[in-house]
Amino acid sequence: MSKSTGKTPHKRGQRKNHLDIPQRLLDRLTPSVLETPRSTLQEAEKPCLETLTLNKLFNRYYAARQAAGAAERTLEDYRKHMKWFCCFLASEYSGLDNFVPNRDVIRTWISSMLTVQRLKPSTINIRLRTIKAMFNWAMSEGIIKESPFENVELLKVPEEDFQVISKAQERKLFNCCELTTFTGLRDALLMSFLLDTGVRIGECMRIFVEEVDLQSRSASVRAESAKTRKARTVYFGARTQELLVIYLAWHEKNGQAPNLFLNEFGRALDMNWATRCISFIGKRAKISGVRISPHTFRHTFATRYIKATGDPFSLRRLLGHSSMEMVNRYVNQDVADVREQYEKFMNGGTEQW
Repeated sequence: MSKSTGKTPHKRGQRKNHLDIPQRLLDRLTPSVLETPRSTLQEAEKPCLETLTLNKLFNRYYAARQAAGAAERTLEDYRKHMKWFCCFLASEYSGLDNFVPNRDVIRTWISSMLTVQRLKPSTINIRLRTIKAMFNWAMSEGIIKESPFENVELLKVPEEDFQVISKAQERKLFNCCELTTFTGLRDALLMSFLLDTGVRIGECMRIFVEEVDLQSRSASVRAESAKTRKARTVYFGARTQELLVIYLAWHEKNGQAPNLFLNEFGRALDMNWATRCISFIGKRAKISGVRISPHTFRHTFATRYIKATGDPFSLRRLLGHSSMEMVNRYVNQDVADVREQYEKFMNGGTEQW
């Protein structure tokens, strides 16, 4: 008897659904749109505009970005954004063979994301940038003559204050971790590591045990693991060091992967699962008003660092940003912080009347 793989068998004549598009939309998509991105010699010649499909265009763009060394996380985002774009097209338009969107289609998509999906402008802009970049690349390659994004502007995003975790909320989070269990110990270490280093969750999941130095309380982020493809060193405090000593003893006995953070089976911890674990701890701690997520920990680290040191340049290196644009947002503290710093400055003065 053959073992079941747990996958639905693919019937003859039935289209493969590699992108997990809902069946009701799947029925309206052409087979070419559902093909997974892959580089083949058969697509070496430029297609004529009359025979161009979104899938062929995306395949070419995807292969070009792969060849340019784009990170796997970036490539995954390309696939997700293209999937969502195709889902929209399938739900709004029929006959997607040789379908090339125009500006009206793009604007209708934006309207749908705003009013139907109720997405934030920042989220919409991320998706738009991916698809826009694909069409801009197609223009530069001479595949198309005009981009449907011509004269289509990104949405204005209101500049909101970063959400940060207070010290009291931080204590509540750690109080929810049972250090006598593996998951409790690991989750406490994960939160402490993120708060101390400010690394992105994806980078954190790709750090190996051998890249952690307990003596110098530092960890290395490899170039291939970093979002910006630049290696850097991050540092952690005494609490993280103490948790690491206990955790690494378990890792040495049970670990089956070189990654620092593992699941209970000894294999590498999935980034999405790590994010859910942190969110779940936030719910258990009954913290409201702040989104408990790895990126909130990153904002918290950056905000605390800039308040303590006032040095945006070293912060940029620690965060792994390629420019100062994002870092400068942490420098622009709110009025209460500015007032607090000013009072400290004035109280330290020696002038006498």
